[in-house]
Amino acid sequence: MQDIEDYREELELIFAEASEELAGLPAGLSERGRDLLALSNPLRNGGRANRISYLLPYWIREQMFGPIELTRDLAVGNLFAMLRFFVLDDAMDGSERNPEGIRGSLALGPLLDELFKRRYHRHFPHDSALWDCYRRYLREWASAVYSEMANPIDPSDFGQLARKAAPVKLCASGMVLQAGRTDRIPDIEEAVDLALAVLQLSDDWADWRDDLSTPNGNAFLSIVRSQLALSHEDGLNERSVRRAIFHHHAADRLAEIAESYVEKLRRVPGAPDRLTAFAHAIAEGIRRDALHAEETRQRLAEEGGLAILLSKLERI
Repeated sequence: MQDIEDYREELELIFAEASEELAGLPAGLSERGRDLLALSNPLRNGGRANRISYLLPYWIREQMFGPIELTRDLAVGNLFAMLRFFVLDDAMDGSERNPEGIRGSLALGPLLDELFKRRYHRHFPHDSALWDCYRRYLREWASAVYSEMANPIDPSDFGQLARKAAPVKLCASGMVLQAGRTDRIPDIEEAVDLALAVLQLSDDWADWRDDLSTPNGNAFLSIVRSQLALSHEDGLNERSVRRAIFHHHAADRLAEIAESYVEKLRRVPGAPDRLTAFAHAIAEGIRRDALHAEETRQRLAEEGGLAILLSKLERI
């Protein structure tokens, strides 16, 4: 949360600007957009969205020394883009978070897209090379969400993991372009992809229970299958996942992969320090959970052996 405190004044500003623009949307859609924005505000309720969505422009600025006006516009644009992908996800998942259903999501999405582009167009005209990047990132995202149920995701492929959030990279590429450093785009893309991969591993670890019915899109459940020597046709349930955690070190394997991405990120030339610290903190959280799982396993084993341990796992 230190990042939130360090940028408190800027966050107050960008969330206020975004809320004011959302107020101009048609009735009903305006309220829906502002409600989603409020849920994402870390200064109000912890924020539903991860802070990389709106802090990445500031992290890049600390190394590229870009103008603050550019940074703020990209941060506000990112808020609109973030909300747009929220409602798209809700529509695809049939989420109960969307009281208006698919109709409301489909109506709000294009309006959010227009607000996002309006902010970016202040600095990047229609013929800017940035929009070539955007189209590429959008294709990466679309490919990821369309195909994630077909085949199990590979937790060892950081590029595949990052594609679900590929459009986040746009602000980083934009700031590099504005600085006249087009040559740095591949490095900054790799750095952001690695951080996004760590974030995706963490999200999949947190969401594995919810994803049991559609395990192919969850990287941690791919690790579970590997640790249990199961094929992707084999079903998973909570008991089998807990067996993988407590007897086959699945959480340890997840932590190892996350840590390897952080180490790789540290070696990327010019990777923003704050971005590296962000990924490191997430990987540390996964490692803490893995250590807690091992401590729990040892404690339960000491209390009564394997049979009692398996019995306890049914109730954890």
